[in-house]
Amino acid sequence: MPAWARQPQGAPGAGAATTNTQRDDTVSVAEILAAEPPPVRRALEVLGQLLVGGLPEHETARAFLRRHLEADVAHLVCETRRLSPVGHITAGLAVADLIDAHQPELGPGSGDNPPEWGAVDIGDKHYTPPTNLSAFFSAGALGPAPIVLQITDSDIWRTDDGAWLRAYTRPGDRAHGRAVIEQVLAAANGDKNLYRGKFLKVSASRGLTFEVAPGPTVARRDLVLREDIWAEIDLNIASVATARSRMNTLKLGCRRGILLAGPPGVGKSAVSRVVAAELLGDFTVMLVDSRAGSGLLSDVYAEAVKFGPTVVMLEDIDLLIDSRRSGRGDRGRLAEFLAVMDTDPDAPILTIASTNDVSTLDAAAVRAARFDSILEIGYPDKAAVAQILATYLPADVAAADVDVVAVAAEAPRDITGADLREVVRRTVLANSGEITTAGLLETVRSGRFRPAMPCGNYL
Repeated sequence: MPAWARQPQGAPGAGAATTNTQRDDTVSVAEILAAEPPPVRRALEVLGQLLVGGLPEHETARAFLRRHLEADVAHLVCETRRLSPVGHITAGLAVADLIDAHQPELGPGSGDNPPEWGAVDIGDKHYTPPTNLSAFFSAGALGPAPIVLQITDSDIWRTDDGAWLRAYTRPGDRAHGRAVIEQVLAAANGDKNLYRGKFLKVSASRGLTFEVAPGPTVARRDLVLREDIWAEIDLNIASVATARSRMNTLKLGCRRGILLAGPPGVGKSAVSRVVAAELLGDFTVMLVDSRAGSGLLSDVYAEAVKFGPTVVMLEDIDLLIDSRRSGRGDRGRLAEFLAVMDTDPDAPILTIASTNDVSTLDAAAVRAARFDSILEIGYPDKAAVAQILATYLPADVAAADVDVVAVAAEAPRDITGADLREVVRRTVLANSGEITTAGLLETVRSGRFRPAMPCGNYL
């Protein structure tokens, strides 16, 4: 520990009776310092050195560089790459491979923090990539010159907040450092990118967060939808899948956008999930929540470009991009959306968004090349209601035992697929698990399958 934290010898009262007390005080000071962030610890150490002299007993990242490369950091060169949240993990896995292969000496990644490893679960596998450390590779390990490879994570106490990959070398070896950086990033974007081809829930908490989740299992046969809508969806899928190379060769761009419009409950989200289920594996699927969509959309699409073929799902997009005419929209947010939809036209990215009302969206946001197809999904007609109702009947209920056509005839014109599911659920609950035509008709006629807001005022 720093010399300034010790009790000076010969201080008044420093006899045998007080030795244990002094030792306890020393431990207490060390514990207090350990709980402080690195900048606070460093400031106190420098203050102590100014007052009583002495050096800290632990090594900082700068001292680690100085010891191994035999020069102060000001006289070294550094190749630097900023890492995205996914890149921090995947680059960490690539660095871990180099550490396992060459067993370099490890040191602090930033300040005086000890080498740190993280933990991430992807599917049923557990990984522990390094998150904040420096590794010294001697000449001959990664190339002809010695190098310190450093990976650091986001830290609210640092001004360069964010995750970084750095390669420090002597000035004449800069090309070597650059080659090592590119080697690590190539592995990170290749077989170490464990998120590629997965279903990802994307949110925001001090930057993007990615959660690998089970993919949707809904299939086309589970939905009742007009064939012309499926045909339009398939055309857009072809652009980023089977026709991708041809579209880019012709310089037409393969990137596509689909906007699903219609009232709540008609199946917009279900359609998006069918597409996701069909493409998952060959494509990465990103389900973007409103926090990530409203503030970090540029980062979302930058990550999508790195993933390769990707489906980006933006539900209730009207929460993100109101029309400028409404006076409610955030113009900065709209500008970001327009920019990300215009960049990387050759990237195999399919955006599927949904809205309850297209008229609330800014006209610039819904033009061609941003959303190439706007598909309206309305309320089902009577024939479709009967078909949807039949899909919700359990396997042990024979279709002949329930007259779905008669039930559909009693349904209101604005009934939705979500409403019909609730009709079946309430009928099961109200009739001891039985489903009959009479039970379904009673539920439909009651109107209780839709929650109703209370009328009047509470006194």
